[in-house]
Amino acid sequence: MTTILNFPQSKSIGTSTVSGANVLEILYGRVREGLGRILNFLRVPGRIKNLAVKDELTGQEIEVHVGVLFTRLTVNGRDYFFNRLTGKFDGTGIGCR
Repeated sequence: MTTILNFPQSKSIGTSTVSGANVLEILYGRVREGLGRILNFLRVPGRIKNLAVKDELTGQEIEVHVGVLFTRLTVNGRDYFFNRLTGKFDGTGIGCR
């Protein structure tokens, strides 16, 4: 017999996730989240820096390269291109290593 548990539905009220956070830390977090929501509403693309990550647990390799026209996301040698200004997905390719 399967038991289904219904969890109560609640809206996020922006409570602190860090135990012992002071009022300024909570306020800073809420202002930052509010600004992020406004930027998402205005469809402003997010900022990202060049980086390379090797996940030691799974062995996956992820690389981000920001070019003049496109941002390239490489996952295990497979390239995904995004328009640098709009963030819109532009296509895929095969990385050469």
